[in-house]
Amino acid sequence: MHRGMTALACGAVALAAGAAHAVAPNVGKVVTFKDWTVGCDNGLACQAVALMPEAMPEDSLSVVVKRAEDTNAPITIELSGAAAKSDRYRVLVDGRAAVSGKTQRDSDFITLNGAEALKLMRLMAKGKTVELQDGSGVKLGSASLAGASAAMRYIDAEQGRAGSRGAIVAIGKRKATAKKSAVPTITATKIMPTDNLPDASALVALSESSPCAADRFGSTQDTAYSLGSGQNGAQALVLLNCGSGAYNFSSGVYVGTMQAGKWTFAPAQFDYGATGFGEESKVPIIVNADWDAATQSLGGYAKGRGLGDCGSSESYVWDGNMFRLTSATLMGECRGSLDWIPVWRAEIKLVD
Repeated sequence: MHRGMTALACGAVALAAGAAHAVAPNVGKVVTFKDWTVGCDNGLACQAVALMPEAMPEDSLSVVVKRAEDTNAPITIELSGAAAKSDRYRVLVDGRAAVSGKTQRDSDFITLNGAEALKLMRLMAKGKTVELQDGSGVKLGSASLAGASAAMRYIDAEQGRAGSRGAIVAIGKRKATAKKSAVPTITATKIMPTDNLPDASALVALSESSPCAADRFGSTQDTAYSLGSGQNGAQALVLLNCGSGAYNFSSGVYVGTMQAGKWTFAPAQFDYGATGFGEESKVPIIVNADWDAATQSLGGYAKGRGLGDCGSSESYVWDGNMFRLTSATLMGECRGSLDWIPVWRAEIKLVD
């Protein structure tokens, strides 16, 4: 049975002012079927993950299934459990040997591709458990297959393969085919950094007037980065301390503009997400923010718990006016998987 579906955290809410020229991304969703969760991005590349039992026993097996959007795109299955003590492995479904081979040197994963992966996945879709062993028969891990068939049918349907010979489980007589969905390209002018950045007094004044002031406690850290020169003068990205927890650090995101020797600040504009702590929030929030000047990208991730087996991540590019979503992942189930599912991607084109 279908247990629920989760959209990327905070919903697709654009900060309206200044965002009228950018269409809000139509971010994909993640769906859970019993012990499997699955999702596809806007380009129709899909990924399914086996969820571990709530107690997460030591012999749990990580199983990740990926399939790109092309008609002839192969399936990839990644299996990871305890370290093998031999250079061979075998995979069993309901106790029966399904596939075997040599382990990859210096790799923590057993990776299957193409026809071999398709064969295994079709067997798994009919089974109850999958087990990984090394060549000597030592168990390296096992996973439940409850919901695996439904997850594969979801991929078949989303990619337009259901009823065709190219489907994983929803196989039909039609010629192999798949839907197409264009991935957007975001064109942005390259930033030419300047030495003009807000000084400590400007950042203190901003922090005292910001809604973040109520959430700042203990030692605080604010940072500023050059966004080059805009139409009205030098610009800077400011990440203002806006509270922290055991494993998440929140930053209020502002863009500063220098005019006549004075800095003024306004909440940064985003085409998706970064909606703050509530609908009435007046400042966008990025959790565990990181700025990459080389790609002029602002990234962040929010962990649902310290283990990092659930949460969401986003990355944005500065296009000269606002931050635009370039990638997003989501894992809505806190059940042992560290492989968050991609739900959005865009190409970035930086021009002079």
